[in-house]
Amino acid sequence: MARIKGNKMIGKVGNVVYTEWNGIEVVKSLASRSKNSWSDKQELHRQRFAAINEYCGKNALVIQTIWNLAAENRHGYNLFLKANAPAFDQDGQLAFTDKLHFSAGKIPLPPVFTAKRSAEDPSKIEVSWADEEYFAGLHSHDELMMVAGNVGQFTQPIATGVLRKKGEALLNLPQGYEDATGIWLFFRGDKKDGYSEDSWFGI
Repeated sequence: MARIKGNKMIGKVGNVVYTEWNGIEVVKSLASRSKNSWSDKQELHRQRFAAINEYCGKNALVIQTIWNLAAENRHGYNLFLKANAPAFDQDGQLAFTDKLHFSAGKIPLPPVFTAKRSAEDPSKIEVSWADEEYFAGLHSHDELMMVAGNVGQFTQPIATGVLRKKGEALLNLPQGYEDATGIWLFFRGDKKDGYSEDSWFGI
């Protein structure tokens, strides 16, 4: 928007810009930037950023439930985007699913944490963990949570019903995800007011 300064117009009107240089009023056309004027690098960056934002949009519930809590005085959306950007290659393809994150927070993960398919029933996952004594007491009633993923498709966080004090679990993969290539495990506070970071396991 242009404004009058003295007897001169300063600012933008339509595609014209009014400026002043060495006391002389200058009128010039507004520089336009078309899609075709972007460099290859800029176009790739734009595509990648758009793909990451699209992925974030698909995880609105996760962001609202978990990441807004973790963000505290920041924006959960921005925190989620930053955490998951490394999973996308320069072309904007989701290329590194092991770098995805579905949970964040201050609850500590167990220092020893394992997960593998059951040899007897590959549709089940054997999970075990060991806590330091201090955390074992403080977080004994936290609940184990799971996300399963396969070829770009991911479940919402699943409450397993298994409490942290148990130290182990035998989890059923959800219907449609029996061939999942990876799972993310984390803990939710017993009052549902906080979460741990997640840990990815290739299965």
